[in-house]
Amino acid sequence: MSLTMKRLIMIAFGLLGACIAWPALSAVQYFQASFPGYLSFALAQGVVAGAAFGAMFGSLEGIVVSSRAKALGGLGFGALYGAAAGALGAFAGQLFLFVAGDALFKTSAARMGPALAVSNGLAWALLGVAIALTEGIRSRSGRKLIVGLLGGAVGGMIGGAALSGLSYASPGNGLALFAGLALFGLSISAAYAAFENRFSSGTLRLLNGPLKDKEYPIVSRRLTIGSDDACDVVLKGYPGVEPLHASLNAGKAGPSLLAEKAGARVLVNDEPLKERALRPEDVIAIGKAKFIYGYFG
Repeated sequence: MSLTMKRLIMIAFGLLGACIAWPALSAVQYFQASFPGYLSFALAQGVVAGAAFGAMFGSLEGIVVSSRAKALGGLGFGALYGAAAGALGAFAGQLFLFVAGDALFKTSAARMGPALAVSNGLAWALLGVAIALTEGIRSRSGRKLIVGLLGGAVGGMIGGAALSGLSYASPGNGLALFAGLALFGLSISAAYAAFENRFSSGTLRLLNGPLKDKEYPIVSRRLTIGSDDACDVVLKGYPGVEPLHASLNAGKAGPSLLAEKAGARVLVNDEPLKERALRPEDVIAIGKAKFIYGYFG
């Protein structure tokens, strides 16, 4: 899977999150009169939207690295984390409406119109940040957290503004809600992909075996390689690959390769591993798997 394909899948998952969130949000809005107050209604919307988008973005990394266990674990973690983040985002939006609404919007009509749209937009923007942070939190990677924070902030603000604006302009319109959710998912996906590319230290491309041509961007300061599902690069079906075989560690001169187990087969350009930063077009052997390091599309 090339990086271009990964980005397309990321965008598709943003749209899939919208497709899942749309009927759930429509159902919540249909039963709005049954809620005891607007706060509980807003919290319910945040929970269902957060769970839908969180599940999609949480499972993405496992699908990209062809690990079913990581995908399913990420889906569950993302759904729970997204639901909590959605509730917190909705609460923050309502807190803004309560604290700043009277000061910024003098009339009741303004508070229930533009002020409500602003508070909803804020809630969606915060949810976007939280959703984009999912992989960084799951992997405990500081650099992925930065990518998620920046991508989520940009994508969340753009998508949140679009979603809130469409809902304000066409209240109760199901198609407007879906269009807003789709723009929200697309904005987060595109912004995250852009910042991931910006913070990447290069890419590993597999040259052989069942995962041939799959590409792995080096974003974390430490990227683990092995046959275990917990690794960042999961090599199933490659002989001679240990559960945790090697790691790439970021440095000022570039990433350097380190064998994680004594005796594990790790070669660079068919030579024994040396302590130096990788250079573009270096060929790496991890067991029987072969990679080329460089900067690709």
